[in-house]
Amino acid sequence: MRGLFLMVSVSMFSSFGLFAADQNPIEIDAPISKIYIPLGFDDNDNVEVVLHGDFTDTCHQVGHTVAVVDEASKTVTVSATAYKYPGKFCIQSITPFIQTVSLGIVGEGDYQVVYKNDKAVKSSLNVARRKTESPDDYLYATVENAYIDVNASSGKQALKIQGHFPMFFVGCMVIKEVKTVKAPEDVLVVLPIAEIVDNETCATQPSDRSFEYTVGLQAPFQGEGLLHVRTLNGTSLNRFINIQ
Repeated sequence: MRGLFLMVSVSMFSSFGLFAADQNPIEIDAPISKIYIPLGFDDNDNVEVVLHGDFTDTCHQVGHTVAVVDEASKTVTVSATAYKYPGKFCIQSITPFIQTVSLGIVGEGDYQVVYKNDKAVKSSLNVARRKTESPDDYLYATVENAYIDVNASSGKQALKIQGHFPMFFVGCMVIKEVKTVKAPEDVLVVLPIAEIVDNETCATQPSDRSFEYTVGLQAPFQGEGLLHVRTLNGTSLNRFINIQ
């Protein structure tokens, strides 16, 4: 009996080991259907494009991205992967996702951005000549979260941004104004312009330097699109939005 029990145990262990190995994720091409490209990049910016797609079940997660910039032909080829987890119970659902692709510093000009695995998915990128040697035209706040709030009764929309100001040994950071512009129509570009002050305002800030800022949207955003917020570190905060 001990021999039979040992044989069964070994067999079960081997089967379990095989089953566990089958759970390793498989890297596949991501189902990209749209490329969002915010306007406003200069030739001294870290240029970003944002890929959008939909997963059809809960057994997929975003993978990694790669971009190849050819300044001679003015083309940018981007690719993206997703991880598929086999052997799992998958709930069928349409789950939107986005993947931000950093292109780095790109020379001035008009580029065609194409998804490598589906050449029909493409968009246009304009990189302007820099207006200043500074990395950005403005000093931006350190935004960590952003969303559009819709008033249920009036239907009016307001943009809300949240974050934590950096610590300064002298003075403090405050938000001077927040500019919003649809550029292009399915991308809401947000410029949270900040400044450094040394006055009584600094004493009223929370000890953790957290902030929340609300600005009303004159033109409501409808349908699917991208919320693109410039931030202090030279990158951006990107959120997929769908307002019906």
